[in-house]
Amino acid sequence: MPKVTGFIPAHEPIPLPAPVWLLQAFLFVTFLLHLVPMNLTVGGLLFLARGELSGRLSEPMRRWVVGYLPITTAYTITTGIAPLLFLQVVYGQLFFPAAILMAWAWFLVIVALIAGYYGIYAYAWASERLGRWRVWVIVGSTALFLYIAFAFNNAITLMSAPFRWWILWQERNPSTHFNLNLFEPTLFPRFAHFVLGAMAFFGLVTALYAATTVRRRDEAASREMFRTGVTWFVGATMLNYLVGLLFLFTHEPSVWRLFVGGNMAATILLWGSVALSLVGVVASLLSLRTVTPSPTLLVAFAALSVTIVGMARVRFWVRSQLLSLHAPEFRLSELPVQPQWGIVIFFVFLLLVGFFVVTWMVLQLQRAYALQSQQGS
Repeated sequence: MPKVTGFIPAHEPIPLPAPVWLLQAFLFVTFLLHLVPMNLTVGGLLFLARGELSGRLSEPMRRWVVGYLPITTAYTITTGIAPLLFLQVVYGQLFFPAAILMAWAWFLVIVALIAGYYGIYAYAWASERLGRWRVWVIVGSTALFLYIAFAFNNAITLMSAPFRWWILWQERNPSTHFNLNLFEPTLFPRFAHFVLGAMAFFGLVTALYAATTVRRRDEAASREMFRTGVTWFVGATMLNYLVGLLFLFTHEPSVWRLFVGGNMAATILLWGSVALSLVGVVASLLSLRTVTPSPTLLVAFAALSVTIVGMARVRFWVRSQLLSLHAPEFRLSELPVQPQWGIVIFFVFLLLVGFFVVTWMVLQLQRAYALQSQQGS
């Protein structure tokens, strides 16, 4: 791949408000917080769309997903703001040109978000009035949210390959103003890796919910939901092993070799995360013997949680290697820094307060649902 020199715009004259390592740490932490509701939202949408199209959507599963989907969608949007802002602060020289090149493809993210969000609310609160159209409403919302994820994958891959900026502008008709990074060989494996990961997370959370909450009021529904959740988790994870290998080895050799012995820390991080996910698969299969929050189910959930953290760190590592390969003149160590510690401390304080408030809200919502279920029974 060609290296780009003298092509990346200069950094903004305003210095960074905190050291680069701290901003990257904020980016990593807020991205992890964003992953939880995002995975539940995307996984739930895919489950509903598949169930509606096949006509095999059980009512307990539909109630479970519809009950949380409007809430996790709101959390997905709000928790996505912070990592996007940190990404723009640290990598603005690369991210903004990529977004500008995408033009209408990037602007359509807002349109898709609004339309998809309305569709979720219509499906959740007015499904009976929608009648036969409810199938296409949830399928449409699913397609719109998948487009958002696909657009973000385009922007992230395009910002990591500045040499394609001019290629896109020359080889595409600029008058269309709709440029996607379809030349990138890792784009579709990366997108599939994200989608399958969301399905796996959704499946295991469903199994945990069935074993802890649904079991108290409906044993039959609990068993059905539990098996469905474990099936989705195991199936998506096993398929993701193949997609993950494709995702890894479609990168340049100088990148993927780091994770197969070229760098011991990178190798341990990647394959240790894979091994933990396999532990989660085995533990979840063993938990099928019972529909209780058994130690094996808790082991599966813990293994998946650590795997998500490890894989997120792998993605950050890959980005760093890609930038050193494709944009050697972009050096984070050379970015101007003028710390404003008062703002940093205030941000951390608000982040912690927001986290505890959201946790309290979720607990209150869970209690309200439990009380409603008891009154209904």
